[in-house]
Amino acid sequence: MSDKKKKKGEDAPADGPKAVSIAAHPRAKASIRRTRARVALATFVLVLYLSHRHGVGGQEAVVRALVGGLIGNLVGWACALAVWRAIVVQEVRTVAENRRARARARAEAAAADAR
Repeated sequence: MSDKKKKKGEDAPADGPKAVSIAAHPRAKASIRRTRARVALATFVLVLYLSHRHGVGGQEAVVRALVGGLIGNLVGWACALAVWRAIVVQEVRTVAENRRARARARAEAAAADAR
């Protein structure tokens, strides 16, 4: 027996099914990053404006806005991730459905040719 530890990618077979990953999805990664940034910036500006409007001091308003921006970043990330999860699952279902339809059409064509 070997005492060597297996590396992370060595335990999965090379020919086996691939896992669907949001991180590997080309559009999802960029979209999630943009959403996080936009929500964080919007939350920062909103909290800063509301704090300043209600008479909070300058430094305290900025600290509140920073905390609000961080929370907005996390909330934006969670929402974008949930949306993209649903999109990726639907894309996988659509691809599988299209493959089944093509296979069914090929089988029907082969059956028609055999007659």
